[in-house]
Amino acid sequence: MKKIIAYTSIVLILAACSSSKIYFTPSIRNYIEKGNQNLKKVQFYVDRDIVLRRELSTGETKVASGKVTIENGRTINIVTIKKNTPGICVLEKNNVVGISFEAIDANFITFGKTKFAKTNDPYRVLANNWIGSEGIVTYDGKEYKIQQEGSEAGILIKSKFIKKYKVEDKTLEGRIVK
Repeated sequence: MKKIIAYTSIVLILAACSSSKIYFTPSIRNYIEKGNQNLKKVQFYVDRDIVLRRELSTGETKVASGKVTIENGRTINIVTIKKNTPGICVLEKNNVVGISFEAIDANFITFGKTKFAKTNDPYRVLANNWIGSEGIVTYDGKEYKIQQEGSEAGILIKSKFIKKYKVEDKTLEGRIVK
């Protein structure tokens, strides 16, 4: 019964929302998966700018993504993902999804349930390690620092995607011999 109320609540909240996009949360993910929908068919969007930076070594010349700038004599590779950039799911794990914002599936940002997240908190960018407010993420097989403005980035989906599916869920209480 609690599950029915929870799913009904989600649907009512989504119907009341005037925004065309909603945050992707564990309960939204559960709703999509219970409807036998493939996360790889869902269009995702990033909720704010994400800037990834890494310093290139002196002999490194190949850069597959982003732009290269020179700051104080150092060569810096910068990858920028602008707010509302569309992405697709290329990795699914328990509480984690990998979202790719470019044509190469191997280049993705990992989002998921953070350590202190509540049940309905949105999936946020996950880093391998944190140094102060900068996270270290692996992108294109290399380590980048995610700049502070993108360290709390979340992912969104279009609310109409959820509205078009109906999931009925009931838990049987069993029968007793009389």
